Amino acid sequence: MRRWVFTALLVVLAMLTVPIDASAGWGNSPYDKSDCTYTKESNFLFCETIVNHETVKTEQVGIADESCPSGTRLVRRTGTFVEPTLVFDGFEGHTPHAHRNLFGNDVPLLGQEFWKDFTDTDGGCL
Repeated sequence: MRRWVFTALLVVLAMLTVPIDASAGWGNSPYDKSDCTYTKESNFLFCETIVNHETVKTEQVGIADESCPSGTRLVRRTGTFVEPTLVFDGFEGHTPHAHRNLFGNDVPLLGQEFWKDFTDTDGGCL
């Protein structure tokens, strides 16, 4: 009985250490089928989507404040900074497999970055 329980416990622990597939998309790519267009005549698949890269960080910025002797107040923002990126690839064949990738790129969508789940803290006058 002990051996069976020990074996079951090892199996459960092994399953917990195996990472869940991060790309979880079609063909082990960042794309869903709806992100792609296949052209049968040329046997070519083009895919594009927007991927959000999230970073937890803290930034400090000085803002104008006439109540401060220097005219500037420090504000600290801590939270998740989101950077949208256009991702596109061209593939030979009808599925987005990496070994059939012909071209691709990641293009940051500048000016569309935003904060989510953040807290601002007053750092006082500078």
